[in-house]
Amino acid sequence: MSTNNEMVSVNVHGHCKITDDLGNVLLDKSNAIHPQNIARVFARALGNEHNFFIHRIAFGNGGTIVDAAYTVTYREPNDGQSPDIASWDSRIYHETFSKIIDDGQTTLNSNLGIDPGSADLNTGIRSGGGSVPSSDPTTIPHVSGPGVRSVDLGLLSEVVVSATINADEPKSQFLTDLQSPSEYTESSFVFDEIGLYTSGSSAINTGGYQYIDVGNRTSTDDTGLAKNATYSFRIAVDGSVTPTLITFTTPALGGSGASGEILYGDFCQAINTGDSSWGFSGTNPLPNGATVSITDTTGGTFPTIVGAITYGYLKFSSGTSGASSSVLLDSPSWTSHETITSLMTNLNPPLGGSLITAVTGKVAGLQNAPTNHTTERERLLAHLIFSPILKAANRRLNITYTLTISVGRTPR
Repeated sequence: MSTNNEMVSVNVHGHCKITDDLGNVLLDKSNAIHPQNIARVFARALGNEHNFFIHRIAFGNGGTIVDAAYTVTYREPNDGQSPDIASWDSRIYHETFSKIIDDGQTTLNSNLGIDPGSADLNTGIRSGGGSVPSSDPTTIPHVSGPGVRSVDLGLLSEVVVSATINADEPKSQFLTDLQSPSEYTESSFVFDEIGLYTSGSSAINTGGYQYIDVGNRTSTDDTGLAKNATYSFRIAVDGSVTPTLITFTTPALGGSGASGEILYGDFCQAINTGDSSWGFSGTNPLPNGATVSITDTTGGTFPTIVGAITYGYLKFSSGTSGASSSVLLDSPSWTSHETITSLMTNLNPPLGGSLITAVTGKVAGLQNAPTNHTTERERLLAHLIFSPILKAANRRLNITYTLTISVGRTPR
């Protein structure tokens, strides 16, 4: 029997438009669809399974190569087919920022606009926290504002993804079109690729961590710690019930700041190397290989954190990954807590540092697990490559990503 009459043609066309808050059109381009993953989410939706919807939008800076003559070479979008070496597990090239755009079904998703981070072999483990959802436009689920909604166009249907990189995002970005006073230590944000992902777990195991909010700082900012002073903090790693007390004394000559200020990079470097001039033994004093980092753009001044991105937070990370990986810098169950000489109190004077909720590690997702959907991995649905776009901290970008879906009539 011929099967020709049983074949149905399905077409999905993607298009992305980016404008700024001045109305300038920065991008107006079609994109690549991932055929295998689009087919998989269609089947999941029809089968009433999970992880079939668009969950987050990811931005990266690995889509182009710019040589010394400023010639731009565009890499091929990853769609699960040659030259993409992956299949269902395709990723964008180098993710630097993302936002959850799933606005919920009948009630607003409380995670809308959050940067959840990501983890894959291309980028490594990228902690989230770079977004400021409170600065986004108001969303009415499936009606207006950032989110995902469908539109019935008769024989066609559209999925419209609306996202905003607001004026405060990503955190630690430089005010590129203003005169820069000396206190601005942020860096620019440039992206040349966008990806749409389903819900699901990460591509590789992730590690636990905890942020300290120190007021949006980088490695070259002053910690506020005094010279030749003793400080302490407690840390529990990977589920330890009893925290480890870390005590150190800053050098009498201070740090690498212009006037001897002790910089965040100095602090991270001292902890990660166990610097003896800080009273350590020459090895990292943190348990289980834990480390500390902060955003660093110096290119090597502080080797243990070179290129780190923490969105202005001071980050303590576990040295392990998976479900048992965790970091705690305080807990109600501990018998001893912070004192007047604590690190937390003396950072970022006069405000001090404040703890952000700790994040535990997770196990990499599976290809398919319909009976335990929380273990399934997120999938890339669309990938777009374009000329690099610079986003300044005081500008807002509006992204409209449209997927137009059509189904041909079955031949008679």
